[in-house]
Amino acid sequence: MKKKLILITLLFSFVFSDTPKFGDEQLAIMIKEYFQSSLEAPDLMGYQFYLSKYEQVIQIEIDTKPEDVNNALLFSFKVMSQIANVAKTQFTQSVLVMHFGDQGLPVVASSFLDCSKQFFLDGKIKEDAWRKHCLIIGAE
Repeated sequence: MKKKLILITLLFSFVFSDTPKFGDEQLAIMIKEYFQSSLEAPDLMGYQFYLSKYEQVIQIEIDTKPEDVNNALLFSFKVMSQIANVAKTQFTQSVLVMHFGDQGLPVVASSFLDCSKQFFLDGKIKEDAWRKHCLIIGAE
């Protein structure tokens, strides 16, 4: 029942222009629900919201297989874009930390949310443009 209520709330928030805004505690529940409710979701290891210099950051940490990295990356950045869209906090940057089991260092990817929203929410740019102009990938 709780999952349905959260998903219905998110649906209404995207449909109506007067979007309700949610606090960090509610956002945390939504993140967990996104990852638990989708068969395509990688394993969620954690998340955090923080201020870094002048950027308000939403970060998700996942564990995935190397062969699933593309789907995991797209799924996770889409979730962060959707969450940021309904947040009280004006997040400006999204960070994804990808672990690959015991296979070495994690990979860190980031994107400014205004750019990510153009792809994931508004459909104004295509995936290749998002990857070229918005996505930054590096090892931690």
